[in-house]
Amino acid sequence: MPLAFDSLSHGRVVFGFYNIETDGLLLDRHFFFCTDFCGAVAKVAAQPRAEMPGWTCADAEAVGDLMGAIHGTRHVGLLGAVYRRWPFPDDPAAFRQRLAGHENRPAVETLLAEHARPGTLVIERRSGGVIGIGDYAFSAPQFRDLMEYVWRGGYPTWEGFERGQWPACATAMLEAWGGV
Repeated sequence: MPLAFDSLSHGRVVFGFYNIETDGLLLDRHFFFCTDFCGAVAKVAAQPRAEMPGWTCADAEAVGDLMGAIHGTRHVGLLGAVYRRWPFPDDPAAFRQRLAGHENRPAVETLLAEHARPGTLVIERRSGGVIGIGDYAFSAPQFRDLMEYVWRGGYPTWEGFERGQWPACATAMLEAWGGV
């Protein structure tokens, strides 16, 4: 479930996983994958800039209605297409981010191609300790919040998180920035 996070450039922004069956992340109208995000963020710990593939929706209708999609009442835009394919679980205990979500990437990329334009998102260290993702700017503590959210598997956390199971890319990302 995406959450609201503070940014320096855009105030409060929506960031996070948007479906438990994928490793897809969103930042406002931008979509990308956890594995790419973690790899790029880990690189930026050692160098000033890294790129990752991303997709951008033209407007809110192309993004979709997350709550409508979750409740099965409004399947519009990308989020509607994703939730038609992978509905919200009936059992609340099943609401956990799947460790194997990356396996659904090809199917998600097909849906992205229908609703968003492909491109490249740049993650970079800027002056004054600011970290940028595209045209979004975050203070170091704000960016750390994003990294920790991904490491935990967002809300509701990775399946198996309480047993210490989470993707290696998320752990490598956080370790590159000084650990948990």
